[in-house]
Amino acid sequence: MLTLEQLLDGLTVAIGPVAVHRMQNGALDVGHTDQSALHYVVRGAGWLDTAQSQPVGLTTRTVVVAPPRRRARIVVSNGAHGAQAVLVSVGMRASYHGLVGVFDNLPAPLVKRVSAADPVRTSFEELREEIDARRPGFHAMSETLLRRCVIWLLRRCFERGESRPTWLVPVEDARLGRALAAMHERPEHCFTLTELAELAGMSRSVFAARFAQAVGQSPIELLKAARLARAADLLARTDLPVKRVAAQVGYASRSSFTRAFCARHGRPPASFRTPGRPSDASVA
Repeated sequence: MLTLEQLLDGLTVAIGPVAVHRMQNGALDVGHTDQSALHYVVRGAGWLDTAQSQPVGLTTRTVVVAPPRRRARIVVSNGAHGAQAVLVSVGMRASYHGLVGVFDNLPAPLVKRVSAADPVRTSFEELREEIDARRPGFHAMSETLLRRCVIWLLRRCFERGESRPTWLVPVEDARLGRALAAMHERPEHCFTLTELAELAGMSRSVFAARFAQAVGQSPIELLKAARLARAADLLARTDLPVKRVAAQVGYASRSSFTRAFCARHGRPPASFRTPGRPSDASVA
């Protein structure tokens, strides 16, 4: 089983697109690209809207890691006369030996907060200064600072004594990672256990046992969770009728989808609509 020491020994970090956002009010879309990204709130307040769960409050020195292809929004609200919020956004490829993305299988954005006394605070603030100034050696220096920030994040994820969070399973076993990626990318597909085992290059029985041991639930249970997470996102961010959303995440009927959705999220699909969106009650 992968330990933190092994993970950090094999960690590679490559920096991608970078930006400093200065906002009075508004929203920043995150997680919509094929690359994970780190966002750091230098100053300001707001919340993280993930659609799959209740909003998470953000304050100064909050760190958000957005996994690829998991849409979310960082919403800033400083009032009519508040100071501008400042956010640093850094695209990154953090991987294990350059092969498997460390944050690629996060089910939702990861949120941590840096204390005022934490020495790593300097790295985040120096990273913002490097992005702003673009001095000679900017890329190399920014990548070095980003690596330190990522190491801090991973230490925080292991700090409660767990051997490793479940979303790091694909880092330990790339074969399971292939099956997990397929389920996250195509939740509408009617995957069978045999089909998922073939993607992983294992026998059906070995795959089922290994998956349950590593992830803590069966492949079909996780597929159901992925479908309902995608449904929540579609409901919150589109005007698609509930029946269409159900079809797009693999449910043959609206009634079966509604039962599953209520069991998972504790409320009916229509309640996930963003306020102001039209109702689909009259749509077939």
